[in-house]
Amino acid sequence: MNRKLMLCMLMACMLVLGATGASDATTTLWRFALSGTGSFMDSPPIFSGNIIGGTLSPGTFWIRFDDTGWPADNPGTTENERMAYLISHYFHYDGTEGAECWDGYFPPTGSGETMPTWRFYTTAGDTLGGSCTQITITIWDDNANAVMEDDEYASSKSISGNLVSYINYGGGCFDHVCGSGSFSGLLSVVNSLTMEEELYVPSASSASGRLSLSDDGCVTGIEPSSWGQIKSIYR
Repeated sequence: MNRKLMLCMLMACMLVLGATGASDATTTLWRFALSGTGSFMDSPPIFSGNIIGGTLSPGTFWIRFDDTGWPADNPGTTENERMAYLISHYFHYDGTEGAECWDGYFPPTGSGETMPTWRFYTTAGDTLGGSCTQITITIWDDNANAVMEDDEYASSKSISGNLVSYINYGGGCFDHVCGSGSFSGLLSVVNSLTMEEELYVPSASSASGRLSLSDDGCVTGIEPSSWGQIKSIYR
């Protein structure tokens, strides 16, 4: 009987400790809006700019795509080989009537390709960073003819992504937190010669991007050491 009583007491203590640990965890929702530029013609493609709204503003950001295996454009040909590769490798046509589009997934689902990475730097000196589990770019087929015209790629695109924030990329007031979040916005070509594009996640007055950060259950992320050079640009 004594052994059963001791076992019950031990189990009760474990439950109390578990409940106490759970109650000590703090989760906070942070919001952000972004405005920046970048180009898939660059190697590596990096979209960077300012955090223009939300509780994480003001500050700067970058989002980096891994372009391992992407061809360079050959200026001696009429075709843009790099762009042709991106469209054929990442994008798939959706012919749903009334919502015709091409959906591009970075990385493609189940491909094992390296995920895009991201960093936020506030002017107060705080940092956040991690990976984008997937970024989706949608090009709308405005005339529903299943042919991608230049103007459709240039201005008829939306972009969205899911973010994971790792504890080892946090600094300042985010030194011991991690979490996840999402964003959605627009991607538009602003220079047809360089294929520079504007990335906009609305807005300065009502930030739509969000990150839910907690000080409990955090894990660390892994990245090549060369990415640290990009980070230093925005320090």
